[in-house]
Amino acid sequence: MQISDRFEVKKHGGFYKFFNKLMKNAYILIAPAMITCLALTIFPMCFAVYLGFHKWDPISGRKKLVWFDNFRYLFQSEDFIKVIGNTLLFMFFIVFVGLLIKLLIGIFLNKRTPLHNFTQTVIFTPHIVASVSVAIIFMGMMAPKSGLFNTVLSTFGLPTSNWYLGADSAMASVIMVSIWQSTGYGVLLIIAGLRGIPDYIYEAARLDRSKPINTFFKITIPLLSPTLLYLLITTVCSAFTSFDVIKMMTDGGPDNATNLIAYYVYQQGMMFNQYGRAMAAAVILLIFTATLSAINFFALDRKVYYQ
Repeated sequence: MQISDRFEVKKHGGFYKFFNKLMKNAYILIAPAMITCLALTIFPMCFAVYLGFHKWDPISGRKKLVWFDNFRYLFQSEDFIKVIGNTLLFMFFIVFVGLLIKLLIGIFLNKRTPLHNFTQTVIFTPHIVASVSVAIIFMGMMAPKSGLFNTVLSTFGLPTSNWYLGADSAMASVIMVSIWQSTGYGVLLIIAGLRGIPDYIYEAARLDRSKPINTFFKITIPLLSPTLLYLLITTVCSAFTSFDVIKMMTDGGPDNATNLIAYYVYQQGMMFNQYGRAMAAAVILLIFTATLSAINFFALDRKVYYQ
């Protein structure tokens, strides 16, 4: 008898039946993912809420209960109010303008030709490139004196810009970079959604002599609504938690012109050692994100058409 035979579970033994039954239990199969979620998501979230009501010195480990003082400080701070305004402005353009661009490009590229497939690959490439690399590339192209953008504008006699270094143009620059990087992923999802619409529906519309504009708004958009809802919710979350492009390009400046809530949390915690205020800002960020996501889901889910 080989050694491995001693530890072999008998196919018709009691333990084998128990193990086989155990592995068919859905809760057992999702347990590793749920434990990981609890450890890496739920616990840090609860800990952040707990610290939001405390003044914490991580060096000495002392925590002092201050109740709502951290939240009171934030809402009495002009900088934080400006940060909220910046975040909402950033979110608006990233979500609505970005989603419109993705939809138009996705419809244009929804063709099965080698050229269109190659274009889809090129557009998707920025999504797999690290955000730090994207920020560095655009910082070079947006350099006020030697950048590609100003060189092209000067060539055609157009006024140049300070781009990410100017207080009036920094937010627009960051928005443009963020939309450019996220476009490829959204375009591929929209193309996948468009190709999931049955052809016979469009054939019936053609037989009924439906105009293209009516077909688009009465057939394409309703049948694409699950994909659009998913993109809407995920884009809202990513817009509120945008950090790396801000850190690399503007550091929240100039004069807090591009400072967002996620970066403000980093500033308060890692730069100013105000961990209580940082966690209070993180709680506010959580509330904003969860509220908008819930509104989008429950308000629009009834209008989503699932085939």
